[in-house]
Amino acid sequence: MRTVVILNPMADHGRTQRLAAVIPKWAAEFDGCDLWLTERPGHATDLARDALGKGYELVIAAGGDGTMHEVINGLVVSGSAAVPLGIVPLGSGNDYPHGLDLAEDPHQAFRRIFDGRQRVVDLASYQDDSGRTELAMNGVGIGFDAIVSIQTRTITRIHGFAMYLLAALQTIAFYYQTPNLRVHFDGELVEQRTLMLPIGVGPRIGGGFKLTPDADLSDGLLDSCMVDPIGRLTLLRLLPEAMKGTHITSPHVTMRRSRTIEVVSDMALPVHADGEIFAYLEDNVRRVEVSSLPAALTVWGAGTQSAHD
Repeated sequence: MRTVVILNPMADHGRTQRLAAVIPKWAAEFDGCDLWLTERPGHATDLARDALGKGYELVIAAGGDGTMHEVINGLVVSGSAAVPLGIVPLGSGNDYPHGLDLAEDPHQAFRRIFDGRQRVVDLASYQDDSGRTELAMNGVGIGFDAIVSIQTRTITRIHGFAMYLLAALQTIAFYYQTPNLRVHFDGELVEQRTLMLPIGVGPRIGGGFKLTPDADLSDGLLDSCMVDPIGRLTLLRLLPEAMKGTHITSPHVTMRRSRTIEVVSDMALPVHADGEIFAYLEDNVRRVEVSSLPAALTVWGAGTQSAHD
């Protein structure tokens, strides 16, 4: 089987560069592989498209959630991936590998890609008011949680979940916008001021926040978590609950399941997908539509159970 590994040597703040020499040795047990290193943001998407054009039968993404996000955007053609994906999780958050029950150890995760287990999972497509369209594997965030993702880019000395937690605390202190949203959840129209609207394909985001804890990567639906315009103290109280997924019982939170979610705002919306920034406030995006793409991707080496089992 023709296999290529797309490795981001800067994942986990550059700690993965050493694997460039190790991965070919791991692959020797499985008839070898080609190894391509990313050199810039967006490069993994280009490399994944090149892999399809050159007839590779398996593409392995080695990096963090951002690397996987880019690879999937290169693999999916006409709503589904043309070849299966393998994942070697090397990032700070690894939320998507967690939802897939992937092995945490990189070598073990690599070996499991070839052990026969696989899982067919959903993706999501999202589009702004200018028609710009991309794909998400794990989820899209609108509002407060998108600002948290933006804030993580200013933090360099702390890694992993602590980085996301610090970014959340900084965002609570310095950001507070509650745009009035008109949201169509399939046929249901909701209009209200909203602090944030995470939309999950999977259950976890931000290095460990279970904002949509019951989301199933294979059910064809999007889980959403609409948060009312609560005050900062209430938000601080909800923060530890969001880590456990118990915030869903709060009267300030409304959970829904939908196939398509259309959001129209009276002010600019910050938007992230899989932790990657899709829209900054200065981009002045005011409409976002997110749609489920059922059974769009086959992941080799993933667990077969639903994410919340």
